[in-house]
Amino acid sequence: MFARGLYRRLPLFGVYVALVLVADFALRWTYHHFGYTSLAAKYEYWSSLGVVLVARALAVAELCWRGLRNSPAVWLIARRVLAIITFAMLVYAVIASAKNSSPAITFLLTVERSLDFGIAVILVALLRLGLRYEVWIGGIERRVLLGFSVFSTFQIVNNTFMKQWMMKYFSWWVSASVVSFEVAMLIWIAPLLRPLPTMTPPPTLLSEEESVSMLKQVLERMRRIAEEMKRIARSKWK
Repeated sequence: MFARGLYRRLPLFGVYVALVLVADFALRWTYHHFGYTSLAAKYEYWSSLGVVLVARALAVAELCWRGLRNSPAVWLIARRVLAIITFAMLVYAVIASAKNSSPAITFLLTVERSLDFGIAVILVALLRLGLRYEVWIGGIERRVLLGFSVFSTFQIVNNTFMKQWMMKYFSWWVSASVVSFEVAMLIWIAPLLRPLPTMTPPPTLLSEEESVSMLKQVLERMRRIAEEMKRIARSKWK
């Protein structure tokens, strides 16, 4: 990603990848020096998970902005929807954690499940908007979004089946998460084996002068139609 310069195009995605790398090395070091079941390992795992979740949410928001920035009206609506979803997700996580004996862990797991579900929904929404409103998004951005979606869908299935037995089979739950993330990385790596293609410009919109001219023509036609309707009405009642 850094060798191909993708971090310039998707800076928040670059931050996310860097944080994942740092968190993995820090967690490995903690396991090696303090043990897998140590208190330090527990704090390291859950704190790094919280940081990575925030970075992943920002990276997905960045992808949404890149796809919708050339459609201001659509982005205005999508931005409000994303804000409402984020607020609802946090409220739900707070309520769920308040009822549990491990509030911090429950909060993070609830946020993770909500985020995974939200990413899967966002993928469908972007595809739908792309067909309906010709939303413009580059090929590499689609690959990044697809990788996030594969990982999130995998996580949704994993959490659904392992919810009742997560603590008993925690290692299996983590292993499934790692495998799904490796699949996402393969999706991201494939297009980066070659130099990034040049950014194609988005569809050209009408200039301000053309828009004003077309609006005046439409208003003039509407005025003529209104006058014709009035004339017809007067002649009918004579």
